[in-house]
Amino acid sequence: MTQAVFVRGSPNRLTLDGHAGYRPGEDIVCAAISALVYALIGYLDSCGAAFEYDTGDGFATVECEGHEEAFDVVISGLSQLAEEYPAHVSLRCV
Repeated sequence: MTQAVFVRGSPNRLTLDGHAGYRPGEDIVCAAISALVYALIGYLDSCGAAFEYDTGDGFATVECEGHEEAFDVVISGLSQLAEEYPAHVSLRCV
């Protein structure tokens, strides 16, 4: 299961840990999560935002001051995935 935690604050921080485990080798849930995270990273980079990120096998974190709207879009997508695939994605917003 992928566990996502979003902390709204100064800075905003999104952390994801674990593989969704939907269908190993054909995991559409992990692919969707990855697409959301890399879209956030790409957006922040294209805006020239001062941000930090780290990605690895089954792990990602993105931290940035401001740009709440970009985080909101990603959280919306993660929320929809958690609703559709509750055994594979959890989302906690703090």
